[in-house]
Order: sequence, then C-alpha cells, then structure tokens
Amino acid sequence: MNTRIRSGRVLSVALASMALGGCEFITAVDGNPNAVAKASVDQLFTGIQVNTWFFAEGQLSRITSMWTQQMTGVDRQFESLDNYQVTEADGDDDFGRVYTSGGLVDIRRAIALAEAAGRAPYAGILRIHEAYLVGMAASIWGAIPYREAVNLDIPEPVLDPQAQVYGDVQALLDKAITDLGGTGAGPGPVDLWFGGNTARWIAVARTLKARFFMHQAEASNASYALALAQANQGITAAAGTWKVQHSTAATENNLWYQFFRDRSGYIGGGDFLGPLMATSTAYGAPDPRVSRYFSQLGASYVFVTDIRSLLSSTGFGSSSYDFPIVTCAENQFIIAEATLGSGGTAAAARTAADAALDCEEAEHGLSSIALAAQQAANDALTGTVLRNEIMRQKYIALFLNIESYNDWKRTCQPAIRQRAGGVPGRLYYGLSERQTNPNIPAPSSQPPRNANDPAACP
Repeated sequence: MNTRIRSGRVLSVALASMALGGCEFITAVDGNPNAVAKASVDQLFTGIQVNTWFFAEGQLSRITSMWTQQMTGVDRQFESLDNYQVTEADGDDDFGRVYTSGGLVDIRRAIALAEAAGRAPYAGILRIHEAYLVGMAASIWGAIPYREAVNLDIPEPVLDPQAQVYGDVQALLDKAITDLGGTGAGPGPVDLWFGGNTARWIAVARTLKARFFMHQAEASNASYALALAQANQGITAAAGTWKVQHSTAATENNLWYQFFRDRSGYIGGGDFLGPLMATSTAYGAPDPRVSRYFSQLGASYVFVTDIRSLLSSTGFGSSSYDFPIVTCAENQFIIAEATLGSGGTAAAARTAADAALDCEEAEHGLSSIALAAQQAANDALTGTVLRNEIMRQKYIALFLNIESYNDWKRTCQPAIRQRAGGVPGRLYYGLSERQTNPNIPAPSSQPPRNANDPAACP
C-alpha cells in the first residue's frame, strides 16, 4: 500500500499564509485561542502538521546545522550565528511554535475532539506530534513549561525540569502507541504523509522514544538499554521515514529552498561536512551522496571561501524535496550506538550500522552497493573506534536535522574544530515568553548547558 498520500490543495491553503516561511524575519501572529473551538479536528491537524514542519525545517535547522558545521553562515546575522553570537530573539518564533499556532493549544483541542468522536488512532497521531515538539524543545532549551502550559487558569507556568519533561514525553508516546491500536477512524488523507497508516506511526513513535532516551545517555548510562529496546521496534525501512511534504507549488516549497531563493549567500556548505563528503577518499572515492547535499561551483565543490557551494538543486535544495524528520537510518544508528553503550557486541553494532547505510542507499536512490566501501570499513572496527565511526556516519545521514546537534553534544563526534568560545550548549528561551512569564530567567541567569549535557565538548 502506498501510504504517502498527497493532498496538495489542503496543504497549499495551510502554507499560503506562511509564504517566505523559509525565513524567520517576519514575526508570526498567533491566532486567537478562543476561536479554536470552532475548528474541526481535520482543520486543526492540518495546521499542526505545518507548524511541526516549520519547527523541524526552519530556523532551528539552520542554527544547529551551522553549529555542527554541516552548513556555514557567511553573511549578515547568519555569520554572527555561525560564530555563536546568539540572542534570545534567535529562537523566539520556534519556542512559540511549541505552544501556539499549531502547537500545544491546537494539539490538545484536536485530541479532545478526536477522543470525543471515539477516534483513538487519530488521537495517537496527534500525541506523536506533541511528543516531537515538546521532546525536541526540551533538548534545545532544557527545562520548559509543560505540565502547567496552555492552561488558562495558569497564566505564568513554571519551568519543569528537563528530566521530568522527558519522562512525560515517554508516557505520552506510550499512550500514543496504545491509541494507535485502538478503535475508530484515523485522519485518512488529512495525514499528509502517512495517510493515517497506524503501523507507520507506531514505528515512528518507537524511534522517537529511542531518540529521547538517547538524549539522556550522557547523564545516565541506563538510557542505552532503554533506547535499544525501543529502536528494535522502530522504523525498519526508508518507506517508514517521517518527512515534511513539499511540492513545486510556490506555497508548498521546501523551506531551505525558500531561504536560498530569498537570502542567497547568507549560508553555504559546511566547513567540516563539505570536505568530509566531497574531497575525502577514505573509502576510495568521495561520498556518493554529496551531489544530493551540495551544489558545485563550476566543476568542483567549494567550502573554503564566503562564496561556496549551496544545497543541491536535485536533493536537499530542491523546491520539492521532502525534508526528513525521523528516519530509518537514524533508527539503525541508534541501535548501533545503544548496542555498544549497553554492553552488546561489536558485531551486532556493525550489523546495525550497515543496515543504516542500506537505509541511506534507499533514501537517496543509490545502488545497493553505493556505500559498500563504508560498510566494509565498519566490519573491521571495534570499541571506541567503531563508536566514533558510527557517529561520523550518522552525522552525515542526519544532514540538516536538529538531532545532529543533540548527537554531537552527547558524543563530541565527529571532532569538528569549534570556533572561538565553543559551540553553545543550548539556545536562550524565547524573548516573548520571558516578557510574559516571570518564571523565565534573564539570559544572564540561564544555564550555559542543559541537565542532560553536563560536559562541553573539547
């Protein structure tokens, strides 16, 4: 069954109000929460999906890709961000997305409508969207308002500890998995990627559970075994990857494409990732995915000047490229790392790492032997060297995904050369939240790192 259902007309309406969405230069205007009750569950869910996609593919993707040197900021405010000059305005819109305009306010209302109609699978899919937003927000900001959030009786919600938020998100995903096995109609084609396919969503939920357990592994070694148990039930094939949906229609374009269309020259190919893929011959030849990632300048890839390679027009930089959020490759790399972290064998870890590269071949339409040299190299490794190679390969596979930043903070791999001052351990809370909620401390009083990331990378 083809579960990748397109509904361009619906998506076009949802995105039309977000033209120039690839840029965060226009402050979003929140809708009136009092008017949400008039919207149907389908209408709410369309907005929830679009908001989630902007969170995954927008400003946070740009900032974290620069800090991990998958991309490089070379002009205006992005050159400053590339050099770690960050303010509380830089993540303001994205902090707001967690709660409003398709965030928690709309998600909670949509869940209530789905449950009132006896549509448990629909509620489960909505809960996965909530878990993604909240779990990733905890990874970026640490302690965040959650248990008291979007409660009209509590206008100034407290910050819940990061570990508590992760625990609540794990419970939410457990509930989502139960819901997906329940009765009632799902969203059908209103689910713009999987068309309501419950098996696909259960696998995504399992991989997200594994991801969020891995977020805590630096502070708690027990998290490796918990992550492994979930990843073993997670996404197993490229067809199960959860992606943002795009098309060539102007109102449905890929957000990175929109950014380069409207702000060309602000960001270019990454100082570390670019040469790693384009010029390294560690496996006998440059990485075969490089043409999917970066453009050429003339006959070569350029990553050493301000005028440098951009995103590929036939891959990540295409107007219709469907941006990955949670992938088959990520799931298999989690199995590989968590196997080693929980005391498993190098052989089992190598098998999972090789399976992740199989996922990459399928994802990018490569031959089944395109990454065979990298797989063969894996088979000779053990111990720390194997673990570092797993993280290097995952870093390449999770191109532009916010999760690469979390992986790097946890493992310090690959060993990128940080700029002066070192990569920030977190973003400041959004300015708008601090101005309206006295529980948000001033930037000077915020911690430099989150609780799950106690040590900076050297």
